[in-house]
Amino acid sequence: MGLYALGVATRRGWTPVSPPTLVYGHIGAACGFHPRDQHGEQQVYALAQSQADADRGAPARCLAGTSEIALAGMAAGATLDAQDLPLRRVAVSRCYRAEAGARGLDTKGLYRVHEFTKVEMFAWTAPDRPAARAVLDDMLAVQADILAALGLPCRVLAMPAHDLGASATLKVDVEAYFPSRRQLANGGWGEVTSASLCADYQARRLATRTRIPGGPMAFPYTANATALAVPRVLAALLENGWDEETATVAVPECLRPWMDGKHKIGGRKRGTRASAAADEQPSSVP
Repeated sequence: MGLYALGVATRRGWTPVSPPTLVYGHIGAACGFHPRDQHGEQQVYALAQSQADADRGAPARCLAGTSEIALAGMAAGATLDAQDLPLRRVAVSRCYRAEAGARGLDTKGLYRVHEFTKVEMFAWTAPDRPAARAVLDDMLAVQADILAALGLPCRVLAMPAHDLGASATLKVDVEAYFPSRRQLANGGWGEVTSASLCADYQARRLATRTRIPGGPMAFPYTANATALAVPRVLAALLENGWDEETATVAVPECLRPWMDGKHKIGGRKRGTRASAAADEQPSSVP
């Protein structure tokens, strides 16, 4: 699933990057990620530091909660050529979140986990709102292409100010419908992707600059978006593609090349009508 999302992004001009899993704590803080969130819950898995390292001032390290941190850090202290903007990057990485499952029933199971794979888009743009918004719109188009091909029922939300992270000036969430969550507060809808415009919040704190042609040095704007978070989208696919009669799950056409051409997975024990239906294969992979 991650490879499919990566392919959609790269076909639209996003350059793939392989980011590290370990990041410096101060880079994460500069991106707006702090040890505790607005609910007072632990967000970051920090690595233990020896006393010797602490005494010599070695920077603290942590497990990346998103590759956004590593991608933003690529340009820390750098000056970007204005002619190269926007710089668009996409990464597939393992991510680690300490707060998984901390908020009760609505975050249990595959919906929120401690470790997962995520495809993330990140961009530096010219330091003006129209240029940054154009890149954000491209990110939203990538998300729409992926979720539409997966056949998930979705809705798009412009998030209010109190739901923005420390760095974001604009945030758009896409929610998918989860039948198992219909009794919860949001009536079954749950976030599967988000996209944020951060203006110069991250670039200013990371000392990332660009020179405006004929003008002074400036801080580029940054934007980031989830192309696909594997466990959460997998949960949505399992729930929306479930067939109770045959005990099978439908495989979206776009994922069949990675599933040996299967149209369905699952099924009851062999010899039943359900298992026969699940084993039906097309003559060739579409």
